Amino acid sequence: MDVFVENTGQVRLIELAYKLTAPQGRTILVGVPRHDQDITIHSLPLHFGKVLTGCEGGHTHPTTDIPRYLRLYQRGKLQLDGQITHRFPLDDINNALDAVRKGDTGRCVITMR
Repeated sequence: MDVFVENTGQVRLIELAYKLTAPQGRTILVGVPRHDQDITIHSLPLHFGKVLTGCEGGHTHPTTDIPRYLRLYQRGKLQLDGQITHRFPLDDINNALDAVRKGDTGRCVITMR
């Protein structure tokens, strides 16, 4: 694989992503492991062109990007509704957290009304 983007932050998956990346490829870490966990990699390929890098917040500019995303969504050019699997009112936030921990949901939205 030329580029592997790892989003979970799970140590074993980060290590696997790095192994599956081509010798001259890039592994990009979006997910962050827990503070008490470290990854173990074979670093020699880094000296021959393989790249391992982190992504800090997607390199966005929230004050510019969020209004832009909102406009795209409002115009129907950014499809987000299909990505939301569950909606919970704020009063049910503990149920939402339980569902996420159990893996019973995909992406949740907490409504404030």
